[in-house]
Amino acid sequence: NEVSDTYSTLFLNYSKGIKGLLNSDFDYQKVQLFYRQPILIGGFGRMFTTFEVGKTFGEVPLGLLNVVPGNQSYFTIENTYALLDYYEFVTDTYASLHIEHSFNGRFLSRIPFLRKLNLREIVGVKALWGEISDKNIALSASTINYLAPTKGYYEYSVGIGNIFKVFRLDFSWRGNYKDLPGANKFAIKGAFGFHF
Repeated sequence: NEVSDTYSTLFLNYSKGIKGLLNSDFDYQKVQLFYRQPILIGGFGRMFTTFEVGKTFGEVPLGLLNVVPGNQSYFTIENTYALLDYYEFVTDTYASLHIEHSFNGRFLSRIPFLRKLNLREIVGVKALWGEISDKNIALSASTINYLAPTKGYYEYSVGIGNIFKVFRLDFSWRGNYKDLPGANKFAIKGAFGFHF
């Protein structure tokens, strides 16, 4: 984790399915580009920006589409959306941007009775746009109601880190798509971690 906190990360993935090869039923290509950049902002802490785009070419069933990573657990999980359920959004073309900024105690250290706790304040925004073709919806006949975030989905969060040196607590709010059945509008999630 120390390396990813200091240097940028670039990941490019290409995969191809060939119909008939090793009993494959589908001909498709998938491309994914992931870029993560830490930015040190002087005395105001560190910002992490993560940008990802992906595209699936060809007609494929649900298992080969890009399922937006929802997080239905009680824990904060990096690169997931805290207020999305599993399979809430499914895409064959998508772009996402995650921005998280840690102020490293810039504000909480100014409050006398909190100073000794060495707490860290964190703010974040996660946004996503995606679409899915009618052919891919038709190919995957199931009880899942396929929905892609064509209007763009976003959520934002405020968190406190370094609680007892190992715990982080995040408060997240859903920005839009609030009228979907069973939509989660607010969540509190935690994470454990040791940072040296």
